[in-house]
Amino acid sequence: MREADVDVTVVGGGVIGLSCAYELARHGRTVALLERHERMGEETSTHNSGVIHAGIYYPNGSAKAEVCVRGKAMLEERLRAWNVPFVQRGKVIVAQSDDQIPTIERLKTIGDANGATGLRLMDAKELSGLEPHIVGVAALHSPSTGVMDVGAYLRTLEARAIEAGAMAIPGAWVEGIDVGRDAIATRTAAKGEIVSRALINAAGLYADDIARMCGEERFTVYPCRGEYATVIARKAHLVNGLVYPVPGTLGLGVHLTKTVDGELLAGPDARYIEGKDDYESGRRNARDFAEEARALCPELTPDDFRLGSTGIRPKIYGPGEAKADFHIATQPDDARIVHLLGIESPGLTASPAIAIRTAKLLRSALE
Repeated sequence: MREADVDVTVVGGGVIGLSCAYELARHGRTVALLERHERMGEETSTHNSGVIHAGIYYPNGSAKAEVCVRGKAMLEERLRAWNVPFVQRGKVIVAQSDDQIPTIERLKTIGDANGATGLRLMDAKELSGLEPHIVGVAALHSPSTGVMDVGAYLRTLEARAIEAGAMAIPGAWVEGIDVGRDAIATRTAAKGEIVSRALINAAGLYADDIARMCGEERFTVYPCRGEYATVIARKAHLVNGLVYPVPGTLGLGVHLTKTVDGELLAGPDARYIEGKDDYESGRRNARDFAEEARALCPELTPDDFRLGSTGIRPKIYGPGEAKADFHIATQPDDARIVHLLGIESPGLTASPAIAIRTAKLLRSALE
């Protein structure tokens, strides 16, 4: 195997891969960023509602909790500095019956311990003052939760990474990885071979495939699709910020999100699917979102919904299995390889902090 072309190959050009490339390049490392699509961020990174999470839901001491809270502060600092649109609209998690109140109380306790700021419990009257068209007996208010223009951020992040010296290589489908004693060769279908001293697997839905190419066979990525509906423009005024139900077993429940542009989204739902690129088969009818959304906002009618976009979460736990934390770790038998698996929500919020943690994991291997 020839000598290394670069210090690090990053596989996957979504927000996680771009963040890692930027973090490494701005600290003087040479980086090749490989993305299978012709543009960066075409999958999970842009198929979501663009929420900047506060850190409420994740178990104390978990990787999700730590990188979400740290990442949020870093992300908002970048958005301001880079003039990327974002708004702290605030969020309420609504208890729709008395028996759900202990759940939002528990979420406040978890969020406070995680470092989420400004959380407070509200009664029905206070909820009505904040969100007049939302119905509930109580709510947990997170004033610092926000929404952002994800596309603008990804474009700026890519430009910053390239400016720092990273090579962004689109259309680079990885066919195989040869792990040698002194270097790692990543073979692509159309862009040749990149030889590097270390490798970061940030391939999202395909991170298990990349892991197996490196000899790490413990993980399976289970694609879990989330579908959205949009609410017609003349009804968007019914929601001021972000309105969530008490979370369910697979996701956070179908919620209402006022985007940075003022559009009102309903969703996403959560359903395991077979194909990692199956965004469209068996889609729900737009009116199917009405029942869950109207439980929060009764003034919405089934005719107010239009079919929206879909996204696919890269879960590393299957149907009926316990929820898993983010996997951010070096390969057990090779400290030159870092695998980032199961980076679903709050991955967008956490991405700057995930990049810092990943760079630290590779520090000894690159010395």
